[in-house]
Amino acid sequence: MSGSEKATLYYQNQAIRYTIRRSTRRRTVGITIDVQGVRVAAPKRMPLEQVVALVNTKARWIAEKYADFKRRSGPRKRFVSGEEFLYLGRRVSLQIQSDPGARPKRGRTQLGPSAQPELFDFDFSRTRPKAAVALKGKVLHVQANASSMQSTKEVREILERWYRARAEEVIVRRVQHYADQLGWPMPKVLIRNQKKRWGSCNAKGELRFNWRLVMLPLPVLDYVVVHEMAHLKVLNHSPRFWALVEQIMPNYKARHQALHELGMGLYW
Repeated sequence: MSGSEKATLYYQNQAIRYTIRRSTRRRTVGITIDVQGVRVAAPKRMPLEQVVALVNTKARWIAEKYADFKRRSGPRKRFVSGEEFLYLGRRVSLQIQSDPGARPKRGRTQLGPSAQPELFDFDFSRTRPKAAVALKGKVLHVQANASSMQSTKEVREILERWYRARAEEVIVRRVQHYADQLGWPMPKVLIRNQKKRWGSCNAKGELRFNWRLVMLPLPVLDYVVVHEMAHLKVLNHSPRFWALVEQIMPNYKARHQALHELGMGLYW
């Protein structure tokens, strides 16, 4: 696949920028609207004017889908007590506290027989002595010092560090699961703050994942894991690649659609 081109769609009072990516394998024009914006996939040899003309015929549909995407993305988080966040597809309520005596214990909590195995305490005491996070039941507790209590930025940073740590643990575990299942060697896994991608795989066989994936239900997160692991064998999106994805995960299309729908609201 070659480099991308930029174009703008005008509909009523809207100007919507979109990216055109060419492929020698494509025979038709496809349009995708998601967290990466509006993307158009087109045949390599199709003239730009023809691509733009085809996109313009879908102007109303694109504008409506784009507006729906913006609505579903929701307002930006305020990082205050009572606000809802997602963890592995479950809604949890943020509770901010400043009492040092209420500090969560380090390590895992002792889980009862009915507790979910994903829930555990996490403590940043080694690097940030006055900040800690604990997920208990449906409440996400954040302990912060007085200055943190007054700063949205501080609470956001604490939460993001917690989510990144959880993402590393969960995603590495899922990659190992599929590597064992397929009989493949365990690849290098990196957790990144990717703005426009859920994951990527390079020619060195390194897998990079967006930490926000840990907010998704595990079956949807698994789709991204399988998608990137398939790139270890096929670096492009050819029919051979999708056949491999389907071989590993026969219902991948439903999970891919769920990623498209749920991923909209994961960016703070």
